[in-house]
Amino acid sequence: MKKQWKRLLIAALSSSSVFAVTWYWYQATENRISSYGNEKPLAYVGKVVEDIQRRPASRLLWQLVNSGEPLYNGEAIRTSERGEVRIQFAGSDRYLDLEPESLIVIKKSEGEIALDLMEGSLFVNAKAGSEEANGPALVLNSAKGKVDLSQVSASLSKGKGNIVDVQVLEGKASIKDSEGKTQDLKSTTQIRILTPLPGKAIAMDAEAPAPIDFQWEGFPANTRVSLWAGPTRKQLKEFSVANLNQSQVKAILPFGRHYWKIVGTDSTGSIVAESPVYRAEVLARYAPTVLFPMSEAEVPAEKTPFDITFKWQKDEDARQTSLEVWKDAELKQKIATQSFTKEDSYTIPGLKPGTYYWRIGSVYPDSEKNILGKVQKFTVTKAEEVRAPEAPLIPVQVNFTMPAAQMTQYYVDSPSLGLSWQADKTEHVASWRVKVHDADENPENAKAIEVKEPTLKTPVTKPGRYIASIEALNKDGKVLGTSTSSPLTVSPLPLLKSPQFAPAQGILQAQMDGTTELEWSQMDGAKEYWLVILKDGKQLKRIKYTKNKSVLKNLLPGEYEVEISAVDTYGRDSEPGVRRKLQVPDKSNLKAPTLKKIKVN
Repeated sequence: MKKQWKRLLIAALSSSSVFAVTWYWYQATENRISSYGNEKPLAYVGKVVEDIQRRPASRLLWQLVNSGEPLYNGEAIRTSERGEVRIQFAGSDRYLDLEPESLIVIKKSEGEIALDLMEGSLFVNAKAGSEEANGPALVLNSAKGKVDLSQVSASLSKGKGNIVDVQVLEGKASIKDSEGKTQDLKSTTQIRILTPLPGKAIAMDAEAPAPIDFQWEGFPANTRVSLWAGPTRKQLKEFSVANLNQSQVKAILPFGRHYWKIVGTDSTGSIVAESPVYRAEVLARYAPTVLFPMSEAEVPAEKTPFDITFKWQKDEDARQTSLEVWKDAELKQKIATQSFTKEDSYTIPGLKPGTYYWRIGSVYPDSEKNILGKVQKFTVTKAEEVRAPEAPLIPVQVNFTMPAAQMTQYYVDSPSLGLSWQADKTEHVASWRVKVHDADENPENAKAIEVKEPTLKTPVTKPGRYIASIEALNKDGKVLGTSTSSPLTVSPLPLLKSPQFAPAQGILQAQMDGTTELEWSQMDGAKEYWLVILKDGKQLKRIKYTKNKSVLKNLLPGEYEVEISAVDTYGRDSEPGVRRKLQVPDKSNLKAPTLKKIKVN
């Protein structure tokens, strides 16, 4: 019994000492990270999309990173499959946007900031301001030398091997080789994009999305030119085709971030020339929300003329608000035009009894176009002439609560939209009126549905883009508040991608006794996998698995083919993966001349 206690005591002491050493090492490195002595940060983390991780130079563990955190010399930053992050360099207007599935290391040496792009792609904007104002030189380390990015707007991507593709969008970049020789980087494409400007955001009215005008020059005559677009650089597909010998095409891209390029092909389908891949962000812009007076409101005046105060709630991103007021339905007799930067109300004095028309608009920093709201009317009436309302109209703020990820909604059988929203002062709300219409349809023809709960799932006629809005109603059916319109996209749920065997290249090899261990990529959303074994083009066996591994036994010597496909939770098959050759060595100890049996573990 004493020996047993002694063993337990020794084991406990050993475990405690290992834990203590690990804790001490972690705290020591953590202290070095948190303090960094007198070292100044090289950059700061800006906007973050989904999970972004950092690894300080003195650590082996990856940590989550949040907006506003400093980045120091030698730190690595990586993004997930859907992650994106903006890195703002300290003391300057320079920044870079790291795209999904990318890894970069930031270093400082010899008076310059160096970027090591390990994988993926990024966009760097260092063109604004002079080099002196922007601080140290900004360079990219590549296999051919250092690329000076100090005065350039460029898109960078890591290709096969150590090759880094640098696409100069604006400004001038140069490369210095190991011998100290410097030469300017020149574009290798003869295609020049005229609109939209590469790297610039595209802002448009959320309630009236307009086609984007893509214009270019540089393709030979009689070239078939098309626009390719997609959510990532690897998922570009043909989106729209220009008329023959036309140098432009108009296309509506959903709100969000896209990648695109212009491709020209000849009559045989071979590529003649193509532009670099650009990134564009389509931004939804909104007019301010009207607070007072509401549409069709009757405003009682104790005395006339009457001073009326217009109230609104502007978008935080808007740099300016405009107010227009008329006294006729044709909008010819304007009585006020005002612009504001911070104000959210404005009083017009001396209005006589009568009906007036007004609207409010927003101007954003990235566009000079005024995003105008709907023209609304109200009536100023002498107090004794105003009908006593059955219930007071209390303004209610209505906002959608769907996360950004649900702005595109997928379906399997029938297209539908799922909406959810919330409001303040819900005690005054008796019901909700939901309006949904196709993006190309007149809003006046919007389908209206009245519901009691702040949620709705409604079928739509076809996949595509839709505009939805919500009105809060009191018990008398009066409108207490209206949400801003929200654009949504309804699309069929994509099939799963094809699983791939590991390793990705070469011939799969069985063991000497005919045993074969197979493994393939695990697919998110797959409930099962089907493995098919073929010999001379004929199917020998089709086997179902719930995991991404298989062990086959008693395969006879020879050459086989195997393919793998996935089935999603809705029972839909993916496309089969690429068939791979499976070699069973002829030194197998199996002597039977034919295939006997396949055992599956």
